[in-house]
Amino acid sequence: MGVLRVGQFSRSPVLIAARQLGWDAEEGLSLDVGPVPSSPAQFASLRDRDIDVALTSPDNVLLYASTTANPLGERLPLRIHRGIDGGLGLCLMAGPHVTDPRDFASIPVAVDVLQSGFALLLKALLTRLGVQPATVDFVEAGATPKRAELLVQGVVGATILNAESRVRAESKGMKVWSTSRDISPIYPGTVLATLADGPDVSALLRVWERTTSWLLRAPSPEVQEVLGREHEDLGAAAYLDLLRAPSLGLRSDPAVTVEELQVLANLRCEAGAFAPTVEDMEALAAT
Repeated sequence: MGVLRVGQFSRSPVLIAARQLGWDAEEGLSLDVGPVPSSPAQFASLRDRDIDVALTSPDNVLLYASTTANPLGERLPLRIHRGIDGGLGLCLMAGPHVTDPRDFASIPVAVDVLQSGFALLLKALLTRLGVQPATVDFVEAGATPKRAELLVQGVVGATILNAESRVRAESKGMKVWSTSRDISPIYPGTVLATLADGPDVSALLRVWERTTSWLLRAPSPEVQEVLGREHEDLGAAAYLDLLRAPSLGLRSDPAVTVEELQVLANLRCEAGAFAPTVEDMEALAAT
């Protein structure tokens, strides 16, 4: 049985369901799935072949594949195999004490790392609320689940969240201020990426397609029961609503287009950060 090691931020509903239903074993796969603490750690693990597959933001792939101006200081030969979702409700969330956009300038705002795509998105969303990012106290706090806990505990005042972390934060009274769709209706979410010379993932992609179809079409109580075996938050109706939300949820179409990647490049230009070329994006787009 072939072992594939997967590094992820939030729990993947596709991997959870595939393993619960035994579809990975049917394809001869053994999936070793674990969390990564940050995007630099994820891509260092991919580079060092400590993981085989990264479930990550396409902006991270652009950053590590197109320039040495990234936290690792080197370009990695990367490949995007498919799009996974449309962001799963990716949004700027804040505590209930934030009642006016001006409040963002007086609270710690958590990001993964300051060079990440989520940090660029957060700054763009703040700008559109009339908040100048230069006035904000940004705190590097690691991966999404950790930032969600810090927000709920009141250690930070705002952050970018999605998926089950957004569901949990909303259930604790946190407020959505804006979403990735305020930037673009085609802002891309998570992708499945590997090193260009990494292991064969064709079996994983077959499992992914089968499981995604089931998650989108199976009776809701059945899907909630299967996902809820992993964690109660994943069995919540609000989480299933995110998975099935048009344009935001799971993608049955695996293609990642240059137009979607251009949205990320535009944000980078807006922030004065490194931006990939069209040729870079064409090389990485998953068709």
